[in-house]
Amino acid sequence: MRRLLAAAIAFAWLSAQPLALRARDVTEEAHFQPAEAVSVNEVTKPFRSVASGTVVLDVLISEKGEVKNVQVRRDIVSVTEEAIRSVRTWTFEPAKFDGKAVTSRMTVAVTFNPAPGLAANVPLPPLVHQDDEARIQSSFQPPEVTLATFPTYPMDAISPGTVVIEATINEAGKVQSTKVLRDVPPFTAQAIRAVADWRFMPALLNGRPLRSKAIMAFVFTQYNPTLTPR
Repeated sequence: MRRLLAAAIAFAWLSAQPLALRARDVTEEAHFQPAEAVSVNEVTKPFRSVASGTVVLDVLISEKGEVKNVQVRRDIVSVTEEAIRSVRTWTFEPAKFDGKAVTSRMTVAVTFNPAPGLAANVPLPPLVHQDDEARIQSSFQPPEVTLATFPTYPMDAISPGTVVIEATINEAGKVQSTKVLRDVPPFTAQAIRAVADWRFMPALLNGRPLRSKAIMAFVFTQYNPTLTPR
């Protein structure tokens, strides 16, 4: 009887603890659902920028699905601020832990595509140090981009546009499936092909790899043969 009473008291105490405490003792069977995008807007490339490459952001999403903070993981000076400004307007279905909405983080990569005929692959910018303060939910680490492949610029494209794709990343860091959030033909098909070749360090929950989601936006700009990317 004493054992049953002690177990009941311990269970009641654990249930009353904040998520941050309970997450440290979570088992593999715990049910964690990553946040998903609900509404995304176009990312506009600054007019004077001729940069091409992939900006990677660590986006903190509140339990209400709002963007609470954005940390830069990989930086391209002339375009990073525009990427952040756009992502701050996006909305999400919040992550859930045991069915309860929680604050979480998501990787968002914004690729500013090179012009037609140029190299399809550009090395990722170096990682930027991430403040410890941003690791509000330290038990969950979103996936980290390790290899980004640029889409081929469609030669028949007339107008610029931004394609946004949400990808499910498996425990090995590979893209398992994709969902188009913003469709801009003829760019979308090329973006989907490119995403299949992206690679990640998988997301971690208490140090264990798990399936997660990441968002990739591809900014196709109006081709101007007088500009040379740098």
